[in-house]
Amino acid sequence: MASAAPPPAPAPDREEQYEDLGEIHDPATLTPLFTKSTRPTFPKSTADERECWQRVGVTGDAGKDFHALVDSCGTPTGAVEYASPAVGKLHHIRDKRDTFNLRIQGGLCYRFFGVADGTIKDLDILIERKGGDLVGDDKTNGPVAIIDSDKTWCMDYDGDYQFLVEVDGPGTGNYVFGVWAKPKKK
Repeated sequence: MASAAPPPAPAPDREEQYEDLGEIHDPATLTPLFTKSTRPTFPKSTADERECWQRVGVTGDAGKDFHALVDSCGTPTGAVEYASPAVGKLHHIRDKRDTFNLRIQGGLCYRFFGVADGTIKDLDILIERKGGDLVGDDKTNGPVAIIDSDKTWCMDYDGDYQFLVEVDGPGTGNYVFGVWAKPKKK
């Protein structure tokens, strides 16, 4: 007498299969691309900071969307890349947040951009001073996060900050986080 075949194994849970192979250290340290004594020549501003990001079409691909965002809101607003972009992956349960340490130079104004894949419905950026005091957060909803989306974030003094890039709500996917800077108007 033949026995019945065992029932098929359940499909693997996609959330259990989450891996972030690129994450080596958390927090990671971002290194400024220039110092006060080696500042680059800053381009002339040809775009408005308040509106530049509003005309960027989001495709759902973090890398492509980040490049489209900085193509519209980086150099055209008179800024240069301050630190090389960080690329990461988040999961709303298993890896909700990545942390980046960065030394900010006084006398500059900054734009902090984060863009996630379309599988992340809301990406957030929080800025903390060393020690945990919250000093800034994005006010945007969606896969694009910009601190003070209508203007730059200007600093009078050098300081060490932590940038928390996190998924708010459900979602799993890749993101790109970048920092751009330009001189503070006197």
